[in-house]
Amino acid sequence: MTDPAVMEKPVRRKIRHFFLIVLFLALLMTLFGQILGDVLLSVVVMAVGGVSDDIMFLFMYLSFIGIDALVLLYCFLFEKDVFRSFLPAKAGGGRGNTGRHFALGLLLGCAMNGLCILLAWLHGDLSFSVGRFRVFYLAAGLLCVCVQSGAEELVARGYIMGASRERYPVWFAILLNTLFFTALHLGNPGITVVALTEIAAIGLALSLIIYCFDSMWMAIAIHTAWNYTQSLLCGLPNSGIVSQGSFLHLESARTSFLYDAAFGVEGTIPSVLVSAVLIAGTVFIFRRQRVVNVEK
Repeated sequence: MTDPAVMEKPVRRKIRHFFLIVLFLALLMTLFGQILGDVLLSVVVMAVGGVSDDIMFLFMYLSFIGIDALVLLYCFLFEKDVFRSFLPAKAGGGRGNTGRHFALGLLLGCAMNGLCILLAWLHGDLSFSVGRFRVFYLAAGLLCVCVQSGAEELVARGYIMGASRERYPVWFAILLNTLFFTALHLGNPGITVVALTEIAAIGLALSLIIYCFDSMWMAIAIHTAWNYTQSLLCGLPNSGIVSQGSFLHLESARTSFLYDAAFGVEGTIPSVLVSAVLIAGTVFIFRRQRVVNVEK
């Protein structure tokens, strides 16, 4: 693996990379992208004459496609280096943008969120019943969640972090995108200080994943699997938003140090700890790899 520090480019003092402009453009793409996605899906709903609640739940995730489209278009036109970081490794994108890294990200995200849910269940905070195993719905749900998680990654870890790195040190780019990502969730139902801490921690972890492994795909996969596991597999709130059409149905829940009945497992100390472990593990592997590269 190539040391990202070696790959750092000379600072380019372009006005569009001034951090306030970067944040403003990111906010515009987020707001107008969400409007675009909502309009497109509203047209679809009207065209088919209405859809069920569980399909509308998937559409909520799919509506983020407008953000994906605007970020990709803007970066393609004005931020070529950032756009290339989204591409497959074989097409000149990030070296970690491979199927292997994406699969590893899915496993990590599922394991992290699954562990938090398992602890809450063992503690007696959660009670589930098993619903129908709808293969097509769950498969479509994974794609829709990937659209939503990908949008947040593209705008925060992709555009904000990538564009600001053209002008500022990498630590500043990481801090900037993490703060933006955290701020995006301030209006979520049931948000708490612990939940915001977890969101900031996972934002920092995913930033380090991209910096250390040069893999936007891995970050998107972790984010996708985290949301998918708690929402469509286990029927728990995703950032405070109640799930519909999940494989498991939540029969009852109580708030404890392992579970937040309003915000889900994301509002608990264990979720903060698993994000901290991901941060520590990423840094450890990165430093170890640097030592190996130096010895070679």
